[in-house]
Amino acid sequence: NLVWTAGAVPSPLIFSLPCPKKQGRLLVNQFLQVPDWPNVWAVGDCAFVPDIRNPGKSHPRTAQHAIREGNIVAQNIAAVLLRRPLKSFSFKTIGLFASIGRRIGVARIFGFNFSGFFAWWMWRTVYLSKLPGLDKKVRVAFDWTLDLLFPKDVCAVHDFDRRRDFHRQDHTRNPLENGLGTVFNSCLSCHDPGRQ
Repeated sequence: NLVWTAGAVPSPLIFSLPCPKKQGRLLVNQFLQVPDWPNVWAVGDCAFVPDIRNPGKSHPRTAQHAIREGNIVAQNIAAVLLRRPLKSFSFKTIGLFASIGRRIGVARIFGFNFSGFFAWWMWRTVYLSKLPGLDKKVRVAFDWTLDLLFPKDVCAVHDFDRRRDFHRQDHTRNPLENGLGTVFNSCLSCHDPGRQ
């Protein structure tokens, strides 16, 4: 079993709206309209979307549901403007993925549960396919491939201007005076696990 403790909280703005709510989210009908507010629509984390196949339950607040909810709302807004019938929202979860550690994941796809490296790899593959644009996909795929092949290099760039104990005159000497290493080492520190 997997216990998810991160939680997803709607925007604080939702709590201030005078609309009906359920579990802190805007209650919507099967057309994703807020009851008594026919021109107000809600989807995603801020909406309690009833599952018409399971009365009393709501659709989960996941990206795969929110994307499809957004498509139905767009079609329903167009239908209102064109005076056509509205579409009900109904969707069955395809699968769920979660990364739970370094190259380890859990997955449930069409009712089958599995875990390990393959679940983690599938999680990354699905999210890579959802990225917009070929350039982003190539960059992320390249970065993730490097991550598989090499250990992490931990570097930190310090913002000395904000530190109270930073004295600019101590760090702005002519770099040739004491060698370039002095200036660079005062601004950038890298941790190499093999070096003390």
